[in-house]
Amino acid sequence: MRGAVLGSGVAHVALLLILASARMATSVMIPGPETVQVALVDPTPLAPPPVPKVETPPPEPKLTEVKPLDDTGVRLPPPAPKKKKVAPPPQETPPAPEPAPPALPSAKLGSAGLKGDIAVDARDFEFTYYLVLVRNRIAANWAPPAGMIAQGNRVRAVVAFRIGRGGALSAVRMEQASGMEFFDRSALRAVVLSDPLPPLPLGFTASELGIHFGFDWEAP
Repeated sequence: MRGAVLGSGVAHVALLLILASARMATSVMIPGPETVQVALVDPTPLAPPPVPKVETPPPEPKLTEVKPLDDTGVRLPPPAPKKKKVAPPPQETPPAPEPAPPALPSAKLGSAGLKGDIAVDARDFEFTYYLVLVRNRIAANWAPPAGMIAQGNRVRAVVAFRIGRGGALSAVRMEQASGMEFFDRSALRAVVLSDPLPPLPLGFTASELGIHFGFDWEAP
């Protein structure tokens, strides 16, 4: 009985050993861990980008006075100073000619071939109408001698006189003789017979007015 039990126990133990060895013989493949490549990074911070250099203009060269020397090293004499341009003296402009005294153009007088003209001493006399009155008054009193008309010569005489503020005449004289005495006398007589003449214009401020009356005759 005991022998049967022992034999059964031995058989069980042998069976367990066989099973254990069979398990150990079976290889089980367990996948290994995957390999991952990792790049190592330097923990130091990245350097900042380079700052572009600003090109500064080169300083202007200093001008130094170079004293002239010849090839032998001997100092040369200084250059001759430049001559200053002298402006020409301003040209003197000739003075403008003084305006001629006012004059009344010659006009025909009473008789055929007779003409009379008037010039005055005052340069600012602008009253032409007054000169016309004077000429008409004297022309009415002038008549050339009959002999002048018969001879047919061309002659001229000028009588000068002054007119006061009220028209009275003074300083009557022969300024330019014609060369024919009887013609000159007729001109003087015409002026004297015209005294007094019309009063001077109110706008003329002088006390008197100088007149030069020309008597011209030419055969018709």
